[in-house]
Amino acid sequence: MTDDNDSGRLLLGARGWPHPEWRGGYFPEDLPEDWEFAYYSNEAGCLLLPAQDWLALGQAQLEEWLDECEPWFRFFLESPPGRFPGERLSWFGDRLGGVLIDESPCELPAYVPLWRRAADAGRWVERHSHASLLCWDIAGEDLRSLRARLEDLPRATGAVVLEGGAEVPAQLADLRTLTELMGIA
Repeated sequence: MTDDNDSGRLLLGARGWPHPEWRGGYFPEDLPEDWEFAYYSNEAGCLLLPAQDWLALGQAQLEEWLDECEPWFRFFLESPPGRFPGERLSWFGDRLGGVLIDESPCELPAYVPLWRRAADAGRWVERHSHASLLCWDIAGEDLRSLRARLEDLPRATGAVVLEGGAEVPAQLADLRTLTELMGIA
């Protein structure tokens, strides 16, 4: 199982940033707030940013994040309603995993990977490679059910993004361990 990034790895990540409920639980209490993204990017391979999160992100902040994460780390962006601010896409450089859109038409530069919502909920498909990005809420699932989900992944899955609250970091760790044990990470 591979994706379109240069490393050929299945990317695992979270939806949304920042997560205030992670402070004091996931992040060590003495970790400065401006180090939180670096800490997260050591544990994850991608981040799905809702439109309101990435539109509020300043270029200087993003440049710091780009310096702090590995070259294979990718940002996926949800498309905002209305006019799309395409000029901001260049800020992400080659770390842009793509833009996720629903049914609405969206004009993007040809170099930007465009992910359209699939018929099944929580799945987007990239327009050229047909790779899948899956968004899961796995609250309350045990390792056995996660393993079953991973065994049923579509062959061309490039990323799995978790939604939820304070439990997401622990779930990411469990998912990463399972994918490594199963040989799909």
